[in-house]
Amino acid sequence: MTLRRSVWFIFRLFRKICKTVYGTPQNVRRIGVIGGRDASFGAKAAWYLPDTFELVTGRADFYLITDWRLIFFNLLRLHKCAVVDGNFYSTEECTAWSYLYGTYCGRDYSDISRRNFSALAEKLKSKNSACCFLTGESFSDYESHPETRDMIKVICNSVVKNDGFLEWLHPDILCFADPVYHFSWNEYSQTFRKDVLKTVERYGVYVVIPENMVALMLAHYPQLSDKIIGIGRNEDFNFPSAENLSVRVTDNILTYLMLPSASALADEIYILGANGRSPDDKMFWKHNSMVQYDGLMQKVVDAHPSFFRDRNYVQYQSGHDELMAALFAYGEGRGRKYISLNDSYLASISARYNGVKNVS
Repeated sequence: MTLRRSVWFIFRLFRKICKTVYGTPQNVRRIGVIGGRDASFGAKAAWYLPDTFELVTGRADFYLITDWRLIFFNLLRLHKCAVVDGNFYSTEECTAWSYLYGTYCGRDYSDISRRNFSALAEKLKSKNSACCFLTGESFSDYESHPETRDMIKVICNSVVKNDGFLEWLHPDILCFADPVYHFSWNEYSQTFRKDVLKTVERYGVYVVIPENMVALMLAHYPQLSDKIIGIGRNEDFNFPSAENLSVRVTDNILTYLMLPSASALADEIYILGANGRSPDDKMFWKHNSMVQYDGLMQKVVDAHPSFFRDRNYVQYQSGHDELMAALFAYGEGRGRKYISLNDSYLASISARYNGVKNVS
């Protein structure tokens, strides 16, 4: 166990104790900085704190700890602190930054999300099949499946990069949820969001994201108000509806937002581009260069080093596969059918390749 991991456990323990004793802060407007500001702090603050808040020195309603080693000097006020040191541990820095605005801005957009989901469901009610397009190597095979253009078309993440594919498909739903690739201040994330806006403008696509990111996105991009759908948290698997717009939160966009959204609107769901992680892959898994900002990947790593440093990618794939199998079982028990258009290193996907369920 590394020092940072040990400190992270202590931090989370004391934060929980402090929240139990003191509660969570209300009416946060003044935010103090503990530990100084690095060269990129201004760019981070401009993205993560676009309005509402005032950055101050001295007493504040909430504090940003920019050096994880200062946690021990603030143990008794951790209920109103977030650690935003990119060298701390795992996802702590990126989630602390990205959740900050939605948690404390005091704005509730749940009515907008429900309204937009109802409009989406009405628009697509005549279709009973859906296809989820992911960024794995087999994405290149999309032109071999022209029948998918008549389905509910669900895309994700950096698929918005590929103008040729978007024009071929005319997507209906775009899902994304990653704090370092999609909701960050870095150049990769900025480029991605420009392509999101382009895709919404050209094709009228609905944007499905975590509920706690809606406020931040609308603060920067109010033009998305008629297309954005925030999905809340549910302890168990759930296919969202206007009455219960929530899902079980997972670490992968397919199990988190794509499959639940597709399964809420269709009974037969196809999947293309979920290839999984080969033994030779260095990170999560290999992405198809047609739908990846390859030249900007290092920008993400540089901006959020602990996010990548503290990952066990083999363990991630195993956990993702098990969760996928459980979600498939949940859906199949409710009349859904899942069909992969490509083979995969993920056993749960491979078992449904070409619609043949090969699991006992």
